[in-house]
Amino acid sequence: MERNDTDLVALCLAGHREAFAELVDRHQQAVFNLAYRMTGSHQDAADLAQEAFIRAYQKLYSYKPEYPFKNWMLGICANQTRNRFRSEARRRALETQHMEESVTEPEPQDPRQALLEQALQRLPEQARVPLVLKYMEGLSMEEIARSLHLGLSAVKMRLLRGREELLRLVHQLQLDGGRES
Repeated sequence: MERNDTDLVALCLAGHREAFAELVDRHQQAVFNLAYRMTGSHQDAADLAQEAFIRAYQKLYSYKPEYPFKNWMLGICANQTRNRFRSEARRRALETQHMEESVTEPEPQDPRQALLEQALQRLPEQARVPLVLKYMEGLSMEEIARSLHLGLSAVKMRLLRGREELLRLVHQLQLDGGRES
């Protein structure tokens, strides 16, 4: 019989560490995907996902079972990523520039997807995170608000402004032929 996330959290809190490994297995892809969408880097996303699970393990006692564990994890990941952006913005820009010069990642097959990814990476973090949570992770506005510790109206405004800015950036990239500026 498959245990639900709440049961696994309870087992983990009772000292069964293998229960947390099962939670990681269930949610690692969603957490990694969020971190990747926020950073645009596989390595940074892997590091942030790992940090998010470590943080979740340390704060497992604060998980509220009335909310989905996945959303709680995504909120931790988003916060970890924002914290890293704040503390390492300058270092990060230099590393990203160096990696882009030395390693070329394969382009996505669909040029429209590549254009969207490029525009998404240019969005400010406060617009990018809610868009990723809503449209790529499928969270409701209420779940996003809880995950990011924002009011519902703030989430709605960030989604609206984020969509508008994303459309503007996609249009600009189309006019520029997809070149970096």
